[in-house]
Amino acid sequence: MVTKSSLRIAVDMTPVLSNGENGGSKVLVLTLFKQLQTLASQYKFFLLTAPWNHAELLEYQTENTQCILIDSLVPADPPPPPISDRRVVRLAHKVTRKIKGKLKQFYPEKSLLKKHRVDLLFCPFSAPNFAEKDIPTVAIVYDLQHLDYPDFFTDEERQHRDQFLNNLLQVAQKLICISEFSRQSFLTKLNAPAEKLAVTYISVHDRWPGLDPATVTKNLQELGLSDRSYAFYPANYWPHKNHRMLLTAYEIYQNNFPGNTLNLVFTGALKQEEQKLQEMVAEAGLSDRVHFLGYLSEAHLESVWRGCQFLVFPSLYEGFGIPVLEGMIFGKPVLSSTAGSLPEVGGNAVIYFDPKDPEELANCLSQIDRNETAATDLIQKGYERLKQFESEKMVQEYLKVFLEVVRK
Repeated sequence: MVTKSSLRIAVDMTPVLSNGENGGSKVLVLTLFKQLQTLASQYKFFLLTAPWNHAELLEYQTENTQCILIDSLVPADPPPPPISDRRVVRLAHKVTRKIKGKLKQFYPEKSLLKKHRVDLLFCPFSAPNFAEKDIPTVAIVYDLQHLDYPDFFTDEERQHRDQFLNNLLQVAQKLICISEFSRQSFLTKLNAPAEKLAVTYISVHDRWPGLDPATVTKNLQELGLSDRSYAFYPANYWPHKNHRMLLTAYEIYQNNFPGNTLNLVFTGALKQEEQKLQEMVAEAGLSDRVHFLGYLSEAHLESVWRGCQFLVFPSLYEGFGIPVLEGMIFGKPVLSSTAGSLPEVGGNAVIYFDPKDPEELANCLSQIDRNETAATDLIQKGYERLKQFESEKMVQEYLKVFLEVVRK
């Protein structure tokens, strides 16, 4: 019988990429796993890695964690190059679906997990590619964006996601949703069984080490931001992130208040989409005020957070919205759209706007940029809101699900 002190868990990390294309899911997965290692040190973890990420993930190998390289993925199946509208589930599926035939050559009876006496397979990027009979599977699910915004996907991509999710519902014993919004989407749009769904909020906003002011100043100087007042939007350039609407609202704000000094800063991967946005900025004559910083190191990203005036988050669709809580923990006012899970996360500590109304967003920019009292009030509300999102509670909820599934 499996006991709390003897659980052996395989974690599928093969979809992890080093170029930022995983977006917030990578932040969640790696931060969550570090906390699992600490709070469940009595467990044995097996990280399933791929040739493109094995070296990076070796840093997580400890007394209770072993990295297992799936070298059958070499050399024909490296991750595809960035595509603007690829999301976590689709990426995980596309990276690994082509290699399942190869894996059967090496594990004809799907013996990888049984070989290591694994009690549970955890799929934090959703795809249950290494699931085996009689070994329970738990997966994180993020959203159903392809059903709410089908125009952001090709027919083939929508079909792949439908097939993938139908398979996941059959294979997994439990799906952990990252918000109640996400859970309701699975209930209403996929008719998923309620008993198969759990909700655990993301709580990774306190992972930042805390840079000293001198390092922050140095990093901001390197990025050309040391003397700038700026709004910050950290997001890959996927269509649902709605950068174009934000730029339109920013241009309206500049026209309404020509003497203002507010700049706008973007970080994120996907160079091709970034180039298109840069062209839009140049046409508006705002190239000296809008900064595209690309995919940053953690230290430089933290410095940008600490230097910004406020967070603006105009996304059209979110399963959670990690930056909303990050803005709060850095003591920044938060402007957010009303889309998806964002009101569920932000509560009363956020100024909200319609993500399809640039005039409304321009007005919100003026509320924060030109009203110090309003900004201070939001910061205090943000600190209070964070008390509802504790990292230890998140980890304990995951561990509770793991034990319940194994014991059944």
